Amino acid sequence: MKDNKALINHTSNELSNAKRQSEQLVALTDKILANRKQRALATRENDNQLVKNDDWLQEIWDWADEFELTEEEIPRNKEGLLGLTELELDKSWNSDRKKITYLPNSIGRLTNLTELTVYNNQLSKLPNSIENLTNLTELYIRRNKLTELPNWIGSLTNLTKLDVSYNQLTELPNSIENLINLTELSVRNNKLTELPNSIGSLTNLTKLDVSYTQLTELPNSIENLTNLTWLNISGNQLTELPNSIGHLTNLIRLYVSSNQLTELPNSIGNLTNLIELYVSSNQLTELPNSIGHLTNLIELYVFHNQLTELPNSIGHLTNLTVFDVDRNELSELPNSIGNLINLTKLNVCYNQLTKLPDSITQLTKLERIVIENNPNFVLSEDIKAFLRTVKKVYGLEDY
Repeated sequence: MKDNKALINHTSNELSNAKRQSEQLVALTDKILANRKQRALATRENDNQLVKNDDWLQEIWDWADEFELTEEEIPRNKEGLLGLTELELDKSWNSDRKKITYLPNSIGRLTNLTELTVYNNQLSKLPNSIENLTNLTELYIRRNKLTELPNWIGSLTNLTKLDVSYNQLTELPNSIENLINLTELSVRNNKLTELPNSIGSLTNLTKLDVSYTQLTELPNSIENLTNLTWLNISGNQLTELPNSIGHLTNLIRLYVSSNQLTELPNSIGNLTNLIELYVSSNQLTELPNSIGHLTNLIELYVFHNQLTELPNSIGHLTNLTVFDVDRNELSELPNSIGNLINLTKLNVCYNQLTKLPDSITQLTKLERIVIENNPNFVLSEDIKAFLRTVKKVYGLEDY
């Protein structure tokens, strides 16, 4: 009886263990199945996400088709598109091509781009996503219809060249000061009335073009741009140049034509590295004596002003090859002009000259001289004889 009871207990325990093991097996199976289901869902979700992530590629391709961009400009394959480092969309060479009116937001995904060019199109704004193109070193948005340069432009801190000329910009954002690696900046032919003082932070600039805008003055911070070698501020409404212009001692070329200048600051004489100086079409009545310090000058253009005389120091410019002073009110040329022994071209037409100084005969390298339209002009026989040795003389027959 006792043995039967023990047997029953033993059997009961085995059944209980078997049940427990079965329940554990079922639970484990359920867990495995659940994990498989979860992985399957995750895989499906990832697949969906991959498809979704690739939607931006199709957006670019649709945009490229819309504006009839070639395979060379926009590759129609993922590998080629992702590998782009330069994107050039220049419509200036073919007027029949459809103009681009917008850039797709997905362009910000092309993060390998180092150069982006959109010349001669009809962009009125830039997508915000361009701020993600932090590897850009050159950005050219020339000849479009931009009315503003967004503040995020300051995020593109690797830019070395920025060209937004020939647009309709009325101002530059202060964030431009963040572009400390810029070496070239062009905002030519816009509607700017002033430059932000923050432009003085761009101390690596070597070339600055702010010509043919509507500037009435230059910010004082311009003096900080001491690495400038090329500066074009022509075609504005400047009535004076700041004295601080003299701090830009690395300038090689300076263009300030077509403004409303009545004088040049004496500090211009500090720009001793200048080889080209254009101050034509202003209202200058005289040149400062310090102009004679610019002994490296090769070309000097002061035509269409109101000069009544030239300083004797002009004779110090012995490297000068081109001197254009036509359309002024000069009654005579200084005798020191004979020191310009490297001069090849001289234009003094449309003045009030009555004669040429005898020293003119020392200009033995002269190849072209224009003397026409000077009333009451008289030439000595010696000077006439000299002029006959010059290759091109315009106006000699008048005298």
